[in-house]
Amino acid sequence: MDLQDGQDAKADIRDVRIRGSRLLLRALRPGEIEEEWRAMVTADPMVIAELPEEATFKARLRRSGHLENGWLDLAIDLDGVSIGRIQTFVPSRWTLPSGTFGVGIGLREDARGKGYGHEALALLKDWLFEHAAAEAMEASTDPANTAMRTVFRKAGWKPVGSLTEPDREWVMYRITRQEWEAWRHRAATRYGHGAERPRGGRD
Repeated sequence: MDLQDGQDAKADIRDVRIRGSRLLLRALRPGEIEEEWRAMVTADPMVIAELPEEATFKARLRRSGHLENGWLDLAIDLDGVSIGRIQTFVPSRWTLPSGTFGVGIGLREDARGKGYGHEALALLKDWLFEHAAAEAMEASTDPANTAMRTVFRKAGWKPVGSLTEPDREWVMYRITRQEWEAWRHRAATRYGHGAERPRGGRD
């Protein structure tokens, strides 16, 4: 499902589904919304800035699979089971330049260390640049979160400074359309042009 030329990057796109070699990024099912809330409540403080308000959080997830005004939530599905969530969002802690999406990702503990985070981030990154007119993406992570920093690095994101808050500091990562195009060109040259590309819209 492609945007028409000239549409804004934050435009409305419904029924977002992105399939990769192992994973499917899709809308959350009703029963998974409560699981996501419990995951937020019990999350390591290293990976979340603050606990959101429960009703607002659940209402947002009920709109999952729908990109609207810079917000999109998707389940990370492995063989029909959600192993985490990936999102775009409009951050309150820093200002995004025009055409830029904020991105966040979280995996269940038993799904970590298996390359799923890297694949999910790469799928969403490619889809946003190809189908949502993105010009750049930004994300923050705790300086001690080595696993997440490795995922960003492997996906072609670069550290661009830090965000200091009264009680903690975050490392900022960013990838631009130009950097993504160069990254894709190098990958195509290395692995061949027949590599599978993510698909947006309905399966």
